Amino acid sequence: MVDVDKLKETVKSNGKTLIGGLAIIALIGIGYTYYQGQPKSILNKVKITFSGYDGFGNAHYNDREVGNEISKIVYKKMGFSKKQAQDILDNDPIIMTDIRLDPKLQGKFDKASAMLGTIRVELGRSENLSNGDKVIFSVQSSSSKSPIKTQKKTYTVKGLSKLKSTSIDEFLKEHPVVLKGYNHYGSVTLPKGKHDLDFFDNRYQIEEQKNLANGDELSLTISEDYLHQLLNEGKTIKPKSKKWKVTGLKEITEISNLNDLLAKNDDLAKSKYANTSYTTYQIEKQSHYMKYSPETQGYWNSEEKPEVRLVTVYKITETYNDKSRVYYNYYGYYANVGNNDQVELESSESTSGYTDEDLENLISDLKASGFKEYDA
Repeated sequence: MVDVDKLKETVKSNGKTLIGGLAIIALIGIGYTYYQGQPKSILNKVKITFSGYDGFGNAHYNDREVGNEISKIVYKKMGFSKKQAQDILDNDPIIMTDIRLDPKLQGKFDKASAMLGTIRVELGRSENLSNGDKVIFSVQSSSSKSPIKTQKKTYTVKGLSKLKSTSIDEFLKEHPVVLKGYNHYGSVTLPKGKHDLDFFDNRYQIEEQKNLANGDELSLTISEDYLHQLLNEGKTIKPKSKKWKVTGLKEITEISNLNDLLAKNDDLAKSKYANTSYTTYQIEKQSHYMKYSPETQGYWNSEEKPEVRLVTVYKITETYNDKSRVYYNYYGYYANVGNNDQVELESSESTSGYTDEDLENLISDLKASGFKEYDA
């Protein structure tokens, strides 16, 4: 026989347990739903790596993996399944066609795209890093409904290799500056690397200076292009700049037969102004000017040789029918200079300017062309 009273007690007792269990399950469900609705952290997917050399290091993060993780979270938040989210990332043609044909899916996709546009991922300072520096990775969104948690995390730079450093003085011993010419008529040729890579900034401007004198200083700075090339080899130059002093130029007077070239100027000028029965000329010497070029290519061959130009400025008084007119011009010669510090007189060619009634204007033109006054 069934004990009715005992059965009632059992049902009553088990009923309380069942109700308690259901309550716990309900709480777990509510908690899970609440958790699922909270913004998600993606920091566990972030991997920061460092490369390069101490002082010139670079920071990187796995942007593709991080971007995919953010996209998956956003797509799932907008109602796509885990598989659908992955298919969208893979640009699967089937899911993309379904989205295009199904207004509901298209709506979800558009909302997801809009949300992704509000999310910004950034790795702060990422270049010219040294061991021990701090870099900050951050993720944020301009939308209050973003499923991605706004966060920042600081990483310490480590593992960068040390650069092998040399000084600019040591560099110049291996790659010397070539100094040519004479005192007050000097110039330099700067060294270059493979494929004509410039070692120094402003090479053309420096090499264009043709009237250098002993004691002058040139500002030499290693070019950023060359420093970048060295960096790829684990090397650098410090300091990268210096003042390079011009020394050792011989005096121009060591060209032993300059005056022989100069002596030809008077005869050249006189030949241009021979008196006639109607016109007379008075020719008065004013001053001499010289220009030295360390490398000049001849007309008839490609060999480059040093060249000197030596001209004399003359005042010419021309008288015709008792009326006088005064003007100025220069006449002279240019010739190659041999290795023995002698002008090759046999190679000399005549040169002249244009008549000018303004002496200062004529002299200014000469100086602008690189001539300097020469005291014979």
